[in-house]
Amino acid sequence: MMSKRVWWIYAAVLLSFVLPAQAQAQGRGQVVALMTEVVEAGILGDQPRVTFWWSEAGQPRWTPSDEAFNAALQARGVSLATSPQQSISRIYRRPALSTANAAQLGALLGGERVLVGQVTYRAMGPVWPLGVEGIEASAELELVAAGSVEGVSLQRFTVTRHYYGEDLGALLESARQEVGGALGDVAGRGLRRVAGPVGIATAEPLLAVRNAGKAGHLERVRERLLELDEVHAVVERWASEGIIALEINPGELTSPDVIEYAVRVLEGHSFDNFSISPVAGSRMEGVHELWIEPYEQGF
Repeated sequence: MMSKRVWWIYAAVLLSFVLPAQAQAQGRGQVVALMTEVVEAGILGDQPRVTFWWSEAGQPRWTPSDEAFNAALQARGVSLATSPQQSISRIYRRPALSTANAAQLGALLGGERVLVGQVTYRAMGPVWPLGVEGIEASAELELVAAGSVEGVSLQRFTVTRHYYGEDLGALLESARQEVGGALGDVAGRGLRRVAGPVGIATAEPLLAVRNAGKAGHLERVRERLLELDEVHAVVERWASEGIIALEINPGELTSPDVIEYAVRVLEGHSFDNFSISPVAGSRMEGVHELWIEPYEQGF
């Protein structure tokens, strides 16, 4: 006879197999934010300062920019995948990660999407004729699907600000709070608008593009769709594990006939360096899965 302890372990394992993927994903954080902060020489001394929260395994070492950025993201309803204790390989513990490396690290940290980029603070020197100091702050983040091999950028968020005053230290503190907050706000709005939870069924079918290893392939698919009279907008609805789901005409209910027509057009179109074919036996409800097949060189 099976003991209670063994029975509960068995039940937990069984449930992990039978629960829908959507239910299993709810416990995971949605986004991993990997933002490098660079304070150039002349603001906090003669040497530049480069900091990033994943520099060590264990407790995240948040920068002031991170703290403002994370708070703004969470205010927009975006959940972060980071936990108090991180286990990060040394190969990823470096600043300014490439989108491909960020995608891999994001998957290891349990995320579904990754925001990767840099915020830079640069001293502008005395501003004539006012005689005050100035700081230029610029930030840029790219959205990638966690786990994607090439780390194709799905969306880009940028913020630029200028600050003037008599104390560079005070200016930097203000810049960190305002730029981090502004960047988190614009990224949060963008994420909530075009990238909902992975795999959730919508009121109309989506186009799930697989094997979009190059940004140019996805852009050509988008361009071809926008050439259709019935299509006036195409956005990424969600992205995960090599799949990018596209929604046609967001904000309105698109006829299933239009979706079917768009699928036939993509399948029959002669792209320059790839072809598109349907994926048979899709298990995602309300989704048309399409496979991008790059042509071999010389063909």
